[in-house]
Amino acid sequence: METRERGPALAERTAALARAAFSTGDRYPGLPPADGSAETAGEVLAELARGTRLWTALDEHGDAVGCVRAVPGPDGTWAVRRLAVVPRARGRSVGRLLMRALEDGARADGAARVVLDAVVERGNPPFYCRLGYRTTSHFPGPDKPLSEVHMEKDLAAPDEELPYPWGGEPVPLWDGPMRVWFSGPHGTVALPAEPGPAPEAEIAVLAERAARRVGGRARFRGADGLTRPAGVLADPRPAEAVPAFVLPRGADRGVLALWRAGG
Repeated sequence: METRERGPALAERTAALARAAFSTGDRYPGLPPADGSAETAGEVLAELARGTRLWTALDEHGDAVGCVRAVPGPDGTWAVRRLAVVPRARGRSVGRLLMRALEDGARADGAARVVLDAVVERGNPPFYCRLGYRTTSHFPGPDKPLSEVHMEKDLAAPDEELPYPWGGEPVPLWDGPMRVWFSGPHGTVALPAEPGPAPEAEIAVLAERAARRVGGRARFRGADGLTRPAGVLADPRPAEAVPAFVLPRGADRGVLALWRAGG
């Protein structure tokens, strides 16, 4: 439900939800702390005073288990802020329901689209893809060695679940050299690649090459955009233990994680 009150008690509850949600749940270990993990009631109160809208999800006992904010813009665009679901309520479609409520509110207000920025290394873009958000750009995080994408949804278009990644972005969005990550029974490998007009077919060809290096079926794990061509990177560990996969910009600020798929 949309929460209309604007007092200190609401701000503290919202900040506590954000801290609980953003302090846990990263897909890969060792990532920089999320901004929401240190949110304060004062920050929330200031946002609400500026006109930010807030939706809160309650469980069957009336306890708050999630929230999301949106900033309405003068051009008919709403920007999502801090979708948060506490750990005990995950896997119950709380995040999806909160986003649907936000979108309904935006439509009712006459907005044309909803936009958001999502961190690739935290595994967030696939979730938004399933809600119909398309990636329109990749960019480096402004204050952490992370990679982000800008995503948009046309509120007048029919709701559709988009496959990740290529259903959610025009192909290609990256026009430089790339490396594509695969994992298998005996480790992880990143193979050099160039973006082309048929990425799925190209990934399938690379997967055949990767299988020989990882000792079995090679699973696509993601891809990075590079500033210069690079060779093969092989590691006997799982992808989640390979620093260049977990946090590529931690090793080279010129690298962007373009996609990260599940294991």
